[in-house]
Amino acid sequence: MKGEENFEQKLLIAKLTDKIKECKTKNKIVNTEFLNMNQKIIIKKELSRLKEKNYLFFGGYEEANFEVLVIYPQKFSEEIVQENLKNMVKAIKIKLPKELIGKYEHKNYLSAVMQQGLGRERIGDIIVHSDEAYIFALSENVEYLKNSLQNMTRFRKSTIEIIDYEKVKIKPQEFFDFDIKVASNRIDAIVAEIIKTSRNKAEEYIDNKKVLVNYKEELKYTKTIRENDIIVIRGKGKFIIDYIGDKNQKGRVTIKVKQYK
Repeated sequence: MKGEENFEQKLLIAKLTDKIKECKTKNKIVNTEFLNMNQKIIIKKELSRLKEKNYLFFGGYEEANFEVLVIYPQKFSEEIVQENLKNMVKAIKIKLPKELIGKYEHKNYLSAVMQQGLGRERIGDIIVHSDEAYIFALSENVEYLKNSLQNMTRFRKSTIEIIDYEKVKIKPQEFFDFDIKVASNRIDAIVAEIIKTSRNKAEEYIDNKKVLVNYKEELKYTKTIRENDIIVIRGKGKFIIDYIGDKNQKGRVTIKVKQYK
């Protein structure tokens, strides 16, 4: 698995190198596909190593989880770069009929998108309200995605349109807060407590690639989890490690967890 991980990292850096070369040789603004948190960490380290400064990350709104990397020539003004963002990222608005209000969650929209044959890297964040949802996507994919979603049974009575990202109604993220107590901040111990199962069952989730840390599949039971790490347990939800306390006299650690609603 280590070799596979290194290959994916090398491929990501190779794509970055190609984008930088394209920007400089053609003297134009370029962008990548959507990057998850782990990919952004790798990209930032490489950009720092290369001493590249003319870039930004953009996902359609501040604090987006999935963002594209935008690289631009040094002579370009901030206004020109910002104007070009509209040509890179768009949003699809899905307005539900009255009978479906409150019945669709994030996973319903994501599964619908994934059924259309687009890779996850072509799609950004999905903002869900009770009566509507907004799906950020690369501009070249929005027309296909809109038409494909409109043909699905679940959205046949919905109104679907392509809009500029500035028109998206951003929803403050809501969480369920709870505490867990563990013997250590290893991923297997934390997963077991979060989903209220045994350590052996938690290890099965990890073995079956159902556990992601900062959007990267984690296969080591001993992975140390730190504050602000994001844990995704497929089929169970997404969680932020908000605070890790000190060990008490019984050797247990209290961890404050936020679960995405």
